[in-house]
Amino acid sequence: MPTHSYAVAVADWSPRATLLGYTTLTYAISWSLWGMWALSETGSTLTGTVLFVLGGLGPFGASAVLVRTADRSLKAWLRGIFEVRIALRYYALALVLPVALLLGATVVHMVFFDGVVTPDVLPVVIEYPLFLGFIILFGGGLEEPGWRGYLQPALQDAYSPLTSGLVVGVVWAGWHLPLVFIPGTIQHTLPLGLYLLQLVELSILLTWLTNRVDGSVLPAILLHAGANALLNYYPVGGVAGATTPLGLGLLVAALTVAVVALVITTGTSLGTDCPTR
Repeated sequence: MPTHSYAVAVADWSPRATLLGYTTLTYAISWSLWGMWALSETGSTLTGTVLFVLGGLGPFGASAVLVRTADRSLKAWLRGIFEVRIALRYYALALVLPVALLLGATVVHMVFFDGVVTPDVLPVVIEYPLFLGFIILFGGGLEEPGWRGYLQPALQDAYSPLTSGLVVGVVWAGWHLPLVFIPGTIQHTLPLGLYLLQLVELSILLTWLTNRVDGSVLPAILLHAGANALLNYYPVGGVAGATTPLGLGLLVAALTVAVVALVITTGTSLGTDCPTR
């Protein structure tokens, strides 16, 4: 297990109670804000954008509320989960792994499904840092302090990292469900089963990565943001190609191979019994 635990659950709460309390609060925050956004006439206005973004910060907000409810130092918790001084290879891995999975899916698409590379619909590479930065701040990256910085370590007090990652993945997938039914969101256009499976599998990978760096969520934020940003760079049709059943299916298949290999190699501990440095 990681050498430092930043689980700061409410006093006398068991891991199961923490799971229930955190999930209820997170869903309540995000779903109410997304509901107001979907039901109002704000649409793509500034007000609508603010409601949508604030809804996405529900996991982070819920964890901060529960840290304070536990009468713990919010500053100390944030300092722990945003620890910058970790091995550079984990930052590199977080940036490179989404690219590797994208390229693997692309090769299969081209070789077995006659996919054709369409460079004319892809953004220029120099724009990628802008996509990445935007998603870190507004498109999902800042969910990670909640999922991996609060809920994951709380569950690992009672369950294996693999089980904890699966549970967080299911909660994470369920949290996204309202977006699936709101026209105008990317989730509304995705094949539902593939999308939910992707989230659960990605949660296992992010659990492993976070444990390897003693609870810092920074690599998880980078990997999460990179996985989202790179959909725009899917070589066969760009984001439109990546969100088709075939494109997303190949991306999920590549992720499945990576996660299965990880579990076979590390077991249910996901390698947390090994040195992290």
